[in-house]
Amino acid sequence: MRLTVLVDNNSNIAHFLCAEPALSFCIEDGYRKILFDCGYSDAFIKNAYQLGIDLSDVTDIVLSHGHVDHTGGLARLQSLYLKISRVGFPICVKRVTAHPDIMKPLQEDTLANKNIPQLCDLFDVSLTKDPRYITDNILFLGEIPVKDETRYRHRDDSSLVYTSPDGLVIISGCSHSGLINIAEYAKKVTNEDRIAAIIGGIYIGNNHENDIKAIGEYLLREHVPAVYPCHCCDLETKLLLSKYVPIKDVYSGLAITF
Repeated sequence: MRLTVLVDNNSNIAHFLCAEPALSFCIEDGYRKILFDCGYSDAFIKNAYQLGIDLSDVTDIVLSHGHVDHTGGLARLQSLYLKISRVGFPICVKRVTAHPDIMKPLQEDTLANKNIPQLCDLFDVSLTKDPRYITDNILFLGEIPVKDETRYRHRDDSSLVYTSPDGLVIISGCSHSGLINIAEYAKKVTNEDRIAAIIGGIYIGNNHENDIKAIGEYLLREHVPAVYPCHCCDLETKLLLSKYVPIKDVYSGLAITF
């Protein structure tokens, strides 16, 4: 499985790509090409072009949750596909997988889910609370059980899990469901206890040091060999987590093979 970061908060001088406070990954597993989140704007499309990644043959689009920094670019992507189809270029139907509550606005949230466009017939929308395999090795977790309902209210927040020979690769958007909750549910659903890597946002909130410590101690207990925190994970959180596990840099254009 190959994962390419199409857009992240950070850029890198080796690539000269756009960065924005958002997230989008391109995940390739065999003949399947999965777009995990669509960033905030069309930055991920521009970066994909610069990286030589063809988005026209994307087979699946997975949305981690409804916040605009993960879904804002979906309308731009749909416009691109419509333009391509109008000139006669064949576009395969894209399956969109997400939690059913992704369209439900959160009244108290400044990033309310109001930007997801009315999707055209180039998209086959599949909304599910249950775990569902996207490929033979990549699983959409659906609704993730949480232990603290007062803190984790984003029921539409989900993640992907890749079952590698070395264990689970957990791919998160923001981890609003709580990283420990996500990891434990992934282990339960896949019946695999080993975690090979974690990549994605690790939302902490107001930089609660006790929460970061709990996550760090959990990752240490689980012997996680590599963590790639990005997007909504700030520098302080990364520095604190580095006391427990190896922390890897993430930026627009980073490509990793698991």
